[in-house]
Amino acid sequence: QAGTYWIHSHYKSQTADGLRAPLIIQDPHEVYTYDEEIVLPLEDWFREPAHEMVKQFRNPDPSVRFQPIVPYGIIGGTCVNRHHIYFVPGRTYRIRLLNIGSSFDFQFSMEGHRMRLIEVDGVMVKERAMHGVTVAVGQRASVLVTARNTTDSNYVFRADMYTDLLQMPRYNPLNYTGVIEYSPTATTTRERCAAWLTVPDLDLVPLDGQPMLEADRRITLDAYSGVFSDQTFRHSFNNYTYVAPHVPTLLSALTSGAAANDSLVYGHQTNTHVLRHMEVVEVVIKNHDYYSHPFHLHGHVFQIVETGSIRNKDRRSKMAQEVPVRRDTVVIHGGQYAAVRFRADNPGVWLMHCHIDFHIMLGLQMTFVEAPDKIQQSMDASLPEQYRDNCIAQGFKTSGNAFGDQGPVK
Repeated sequence: QAGTYWIHSHYKSQTADGLRAPLIIQDPHEVYTYDEEIVLPLEDWFREPAHEMVKQFRNPDPSVRFQPIVPYGIIGGTCVNRHHIYFVPGRTYRIRLLNIGSSFDFQFSMEGHRMRLIEVDGVMVKERAMHGVTVAVGQRASVLVTARNTTDSNYVFRADMYTDLLQMPRYNPLNYTGVIEYSPTATTTRERCAAWLTVPDLDLVPLDGQPMLEADRRITLDAYSGVFSDQTFRHSFNNYTYVAPHVPTLLSALTSGAAANDSLVYGHQTNTHVLRHMEVVEVVIKNHDYYSHPFHLHGHVFQIVETGSIRNKDRRSKMAQEVPVRRDTVVIHGGQYAAVRFRADNPGVWLMHCHIDFHIMLGLQMTFVEAPDKIQQSMDASLPEQYRDNCIAQGFKTSGNAFGDQGPVK
């Protein structure tokens, strides 16, 4: 396994507050040829701690005047509008783009240069020419760019940050730029970008030629948001808003014996589906909200086999090619659906969730417990003592069902 990844916290709002970084795995058998690579993380940064914004969003205080939630943009770890990419004439660069932010998408383009897309989410694809690349929260992409042959001019690259979550004409999109520098003494030439040329996911073809999987099982997830019975705004899959169990799900799978195959062992609010080892699972995700969600699956890349409109499926659906693209994060716009497939060949406990941090905190995630018998065999029903000590220090129980008892949760 190789490609462009990132590492981040999954505890409360730590990712939104900055606990995140690129993770690059080099391929010793690289298919494409290039001279140098540039890692370019794109991220949003909020003025207030994320958990305070979520608290206000869940239970608005009418006495507090609403302030627009306006983030800063950060490119390559530096403040916006100050970042430079240094090019040498004639050299070919692999630019690894990572959206490691918490809420906003980025559209990346380079004036005066043509990009060739070669990777999405760690999966190498057949080269496609593009004027710009869109990366949603959690997504990654690699492009090849060949530098121009002279140092007469410098150029501008753009990283426009936008969202359909918030209606703020002054701040959405937020247009950020940097410099493609050929010479410190050259003037910067502005070139009008051609019409935005991008490629839908379903038109991308993985290099390894893996054919479309035949599904053994289908799971439908309906994503909604709204005010629940406790008068709190939450997100949910199938009307289950995620609440962390008292016993971490992996420990329940390890310590529940044969009962680990019963999804109720893990508690209703984890919305757990137990998967058989090596079965092919099709997950149909329907986004009933008016805004987009970037849905991400841990532990796997999935084939994107179909997309379309929830209400006009027959007229507006689109099927994948014989060799479907594989990603680990798919963007589903409001009122749309996507069908994805993966083989349950990686025993473990894997979350599926929206990668917008605030939606995670508001409950838009669920759990796959994959092959619990294989988990128990591979780990011999034991964990390092440091793991258990860490759980105990945080007040978590370390055995039994979601509440630390035995058997399914009633």
